[in-house]
Amino acid sequence: MNDLIEDIRKKAKGLPEVPAPEVALKLQMVSVELLSVDPEYQRKVTDTGRKKIAKMVSGFDWSRFGALSVSQDPDNSDLNVTDGQHRLLAARVLGVSRVPCVIGQGDQVKQAADFVAINTVRSGVPSIDKFRARVVAQDETAMKVDEVLRELEITTDVVPGYPLKPKQTRAVLALERLIKRLPEGVVFVTLETLIEQQPAAANLLTAFTIEAVAMVVARMIDAERDLSRLDAVITELDFDTLKEEAAQIVKVRGGKLAKHGADQLLQRINKGLRDKVA
Repeated sequence: MNDLIEDIRKKAKGLPEVPAPEVALKLQMVSVELLSVDPEYQRKVTDTGRKKIAKMVSGFDWSRFGALSVSQDPDNSDLNVTDGQHRLLAARVLGVSRVPCVIGQGDQVKQAADFVAINTVRSGVPSIDKFRARVVAQDETAMKVDEVLRELEITTDVVPGYPLKPKQTRAVLALERLIKRLPEGVVFVTLETLIEQQPAAANLLTAFTIEAVAMVVARMIDAERDLSRLDAVITELDFDTLKEEAAQIVKVRGGKLAKHGADQLLQRINKGLRDKVA
């Protein structure tokens, strides 16, 4: 055990001063009527979530319930659940009047940041839900992506397991990666080009498509090329075919799928041109 603790200490990014829990937190039974869930950063309850709650209800046991993580807003005394939404709903279904809570202090920004931190070290929370929480927590990169999506009326409100409809995306992590390394305008033009040239296409705004096109947009802008050629190619392009071509190249030569997709897209753009885009 000591060896394990020492190994974890080495991997940790410093050891902060930790106040005593009785100073930083309160542990108490709280009326379920006083507890709220903030829709700005909390995930919606999906069909899978409903089944999970029904299972909790059927096999309810206080020893498995645990304490909800709750944050009290110092401005208005609201008690918002940062972790435990499903358990709170199970308690309400059962008619339980009070539940155990660990209560900290923090406004909405702090609450959203807590939600991200809690769920970053836990599997099962979709990246879209973490992204929404980072937006509320005023994460700079997430806010830039959110601003672009809102301006283009692209939604991340996608039903899990269903195909993407026009102007829907799940590719928030890809967009955050892109906006860290490319100008924000390149990301905007990429998304704008896709939705304008293929306005009715389903499953369009995937990570592969967005990343491949963004690489090409960046190269064309750097070369001071007219993007109308890109528009014409994308209008007729089958991105599933492009992805299959890129996947075959990955099998033979290795490398990144989106990079090969961008190269294949450039080949189509350069076809018939004397002055080719590098």
